[in-house]
Amino acid sequence: MLPGVLQLLFLFGSVISQSNINVQKLYTFLFTTHNYNTLIRPSRNQSVPLSVHVIFTLYGISGVDEIEQKLIATGWLDVEWTDELLSWTPSSFGGLKYIYYPQGKVWKPDISLQNGFSKLEELGSKFISVFIDLNGLVNWRPFQVFESKCDIDSTYFPFDRQTCHLDFVAWSLSNADVHITKGGKGIQLAKDLQRHGEWKILSSSAMNLVIQRKPLYAIINYIMPILLLSILDIFTFKIPVDTGERMGCVITVWLAYAVFLTIISDSLPQTSESIPNVSIYIMIQIFIATVIVIISAIESGFTHLSDDASVYYLLNKLAKKFRKPSIQSESKCWDRAETCVTWKEAISALDKCLFWVCLTIFVLSTLITLLIASLQFI
Repeated sequence: MLPGVLQLLFLFGSVISQSNINVQKLYTFLFTTHNYNTLIRPSRNQSVPLSVHVIFTLYGISGVDEIEQKLIATGWLDVEWTDELLSWTPSSFGGLKYIYYPQGKVWKPDISLQNGFSKLEELGSKFISVFIDLNGLVNWRPFQVFESKCDIDSTYFPFDRQTCHLDFVAWSLSNADVHITKGGKGIQLAKDLQRHGEWKILSSSAMNLVIQRKPLYAIINYIMPILLLSILDIFTFKIPVDTGERMGCVITVWLAYAVFLTIISDSLPQTSESIPNVSIYIMIQIFIATVIVIISAIESGFTHLSDDASVYYLLNKLAKKFRKPSIQSESKCWDRAETCVTWKEAISALDKCLFWVCLTIFVLSTLITLLIASLQFI
């Protein structure tokens, strides 16, 4: 029987039992026998600063507020330091190599977000425990919703990029007491990173986060309707002004602009610090639509003038320039041997000219807006 036992010991080695009694003895040894105090910096040499390593892992972006200039991000910190007062010999405690202990009952640096938006408060929660190994290495992982200040520039909306900073510091401890080092790879992204409907993460460096707005929603709901309304408004010049339908059409388009702006006003960036280019573009198109309404109203009055009434000099020249050689008027001007220009003909020539002028302004303003938006990607 004895040789069999010796063979088992030879094959599997000795077994060290780690019972709850060993854990209780270790807790008593560390926190009671040595009178552990959470107010004392855990360094035997108090003249040497304690090194604390901080890594921020981003779990997801909860929101970006342009008015309050705020970034809301969810994630956790990996904070590590060596507590020289929390080390032990494993063989004295059943081979225990690590333990977990409530975060509020060990010393920890008062890490806080220096550019935080809300009031200073302790990171983590009471139910979170820290990991402690036999050498006194402490790992603390507080999960938090961080609200940080971020300078939001909405000039290039909806193609804008934003760079936000998260500055973690030991608030009440000086560099002579605690030296904080940050992860060299910058902000780490969680493997199960949660996607945001409006923003996507481009990159991270140090404690900087570069995010970009997803423009598809704005293109479909803001930009495309404006483009279509602008084109529709310009083509009203193809409707003869004397039919009576021209005024109804241009006013309907102008009212469509007004209703559309009422709908999207809450969705556009509401800030005066940086006016979005798309807002300027919309105002240009509304200004053109207003001018078209005014011109159409004036032209409607001219079409009711008698053919015997003289046409303004510039309109007369413009009408003759657009006149087809095959078209002749039945009456001759009283002072020269040429056909007279009627108001109807003059207004028609003016509409042809204004159509191309407004179409050119529309195309140029659209191309310039797109060019400006593309500058940030260079």
